[in-house]
Amino acid sequence: MSAEKLAAAKLWLTASPGEGQRVGCGDMPYLAVAVYAMSTVPTTGVATCTIDHRWRLYVNPNWLDEVPVQELAVALAHCVWHVLSDHAARAESMQVGTREAASWHAAADVCLAALLTEAGLPHDLVSAADLQLPPGRSVEEYYAMLGRLALGQPPEVDAEGSGDEPDSSCGSGCDGLPRRYEVPDVDEAAGMVGLAEADRIRQAVAIAYRGHVTDRGTEPGGAWRWTEQVLESTVSWQQVLAASVRRSVAAVTGTVDYTYARPSRRRSALPNVILPGMRRPLPSVAVVVDTSGSVDDELLAQALAEVEGTLRGLGVAGARLKVLACDAAVHAVATVSRVTEVQLAGGGGTDMRVGIATAQKLRPTPEVIVVLSDGYTAWPEEPVPGVAVVAGLLGRRQSVLPPTPSWMVRVECVDGR
Repeated sequence: MSAEKLAAAKLWLTASPGEGQRVGCGDMPYLAVAVYAMSTVPTTGVATCTIDHRWRLYVNPNWLDEVPVQELAVALAHCVWHVLSDHAARAESMQVGTREAASWHAAADVCLAALLTEAGLPHDLVSAADLQLPPGRSVEEYYAMLGRLALGQPPEVDAEGSGDEPDSSCGSGCDGLPRRYEVPDVDEAAGMVGLAEADRIRQAVAIAYRGHVTDRGTEPGGAWRWTEQVLESTVSWQQVLAASVRRSVAAVTGTVDYTYARPSRRRSALPNVILPGMRRPLPSVAVVVDTSGSVDDELLAQALAEVEGTLRGLGVAGARLKVLACDAAVHAVATVSRVTEVQLAGGGGTDMRVGIATAQKLRPTPEVIVVLSDGYTAWPEEPVPGVAVVAGLLGRRQSVLPPTPSWMVRVECVDGR
């Protein structure tokens, strides 16, 4: 089996285009952790490739030799979205058996067709429009709709693989029904992804997807709704906010500089020469706090505490941390060791453009600006040059949070009440 072709397909799928490029790769880097978590099992028991409920990819070697790299990459995306969407467990909860599996597969593929189309990948899956079904529904809803369509009784899925024909379904990763060619589930089976690990992979993909959408300025779609389900049930907004702040800080701390304040570790090799050491400077961070009357004070306090804990964990404190209290104007700028020390004056209207512009004029100029606001404000039309901006939007579960510019990192800090 061509391991090189599989590696090329994974790379094509998860690579992002270079500057000025629009085509030439899948541009789905958020899938990387999931795609590389799949283990590969060669078998002639499948027609092309399938996935089981423990993230093992079954590939027909003959098909692999013939299929183009891009088509293989789309097939990998198809398979990995089945396990990311946890279709197997959801099929079990719907009591899907061999007689119902074909309808379940069709419903699941309708959902995946929307995801692949949204990502710009060419595919041959049947869409909701092809079946005259409404868009944006769950696999369970499509399954119920397909069961009511007068399409005749769908063929029974040969889950045991007792027939002569290789399996042309998506595998147990879609319907939860084990196949004969699949590796048995035993303790520490080779290549098996456990339930806890699968949840961690889903969380990582969901967070990475949100960052990708923000970077690309993409309109949220079906994949975004999937991230809401994953993150709402398994990851608090505090974790998402902390991860976004850490990622923004990391993006601007990749450079190093020479310093004579710290001797080089190589000084013993040249005892008569003074060699400078290396240091990785920590960035200056500004936190712009919306103190207008519409902001939820309790949520604001929680978000401030989360940002403070994250920055302190990264070593950003003291002279490198400034907090600005802002509504329609900036009322206070403070250099603090703890963000809770700042006096949050204000209470009028809201214009975060003023707060961001004031933060830009600080010396040293901050490399990261964190804005905590309810979002009901005007925003700068253009990206802030050389500065990573994280917008933490504060709201309650029933509130509809307003849009933010696509160049910002957006985190919805939504309370459960």
